[in-house]
Amino acid sequence: RGYGGGPGGALLCLLAAGELVLRGMATAVQHHHPSPGRVVVVGGGVIGTSIAYQLSRRGVGVTVVERESLAAAASGKAGGFLALDWNDGSPTEQLTRLSFRMHEELAADLAAALPDKGDVNYRRLWCETISVSGRASTCTATEEHEWVDTGIVAARQMGDESTIAQVHPRLLTEAMMAAAEQGAGAEVRIGTVQDVLTQPAEEGQDPKVRAVVVDGEEIPADHVVIAAGPWSSEVAQGLGLPPIYGQKYHSILVRPRSGRGYTSGSPRP
Repeated sequence: RGYGGGPGGALLCLLAAGELVLRGMATAVQHHHPSPGRVVVVGGGVIGTSIAYQLSRRGVGVTVVERESLAAAASGKAGGFLALDWNDGSPTEQLTRLSFRMHEELAADLAAALPDKGDVNYRRLWCETISVSGRASTCTATEEHEWVDTGIVAARQMGDESTIAQVHPRLLTEAMMAAAEQGAGAEVRIGTVQDVLTQPAEEGQDPKVRAVVVDGEEIPADHVVIAAGPWSSEVAQGLGLPPIYGQKYHSILVRPRSGRGYTSGSPRP
């Protein structure tokens, strides 16, 4: 999954989670290995590229392996919504609020680092939820909702420009990878991950990763991060990692007729 879509918006905090986790990971890598070697990230979505971006900023070389293209799945088709307070009262409240601030900072950093392709369409906006009856009607449409052609049962504002923002998820994913490539030599490899190879474990220790097999070729790796969304469990077979499950949501692009008001669909073209 990418941004937005699900009830509660729990995944709005993933960029913050990515940086916080990677801060610790980069520190650990540098602590245990003066020369940290190569990190392979499996998955070229918003999480995989944010990991590559953060590691690259810390001088760690990264190879991102993607089966199709950057942002080919949810990260290129989600709504891109960011909310400050939708997770208040939940275990992810602090992380979500931190993420909201970090996205604004990240948008500015990418725009400065990549003058030609760093614009991720970050903007503040208001958001409203509308319930409709499903029957065609023009009598109940209000001036604010003139683009809705079914009977409005209820409308509720979910936030304004102080609490709601939006990015174009595909542009964000591509910009983070481009910035990573400018850093510590990050690169994208298009191909299918077939296996993650490990070295025999020494007594009392866990096995260590040695390579990732991509289309029959071994790519040496000292560390592997699996960020393949709902396909992560396929990549991690046999590694003893917890399973990852996907959940399907829908994002619809609406094109209003001329003179019938304006609505912003997601993702924007």
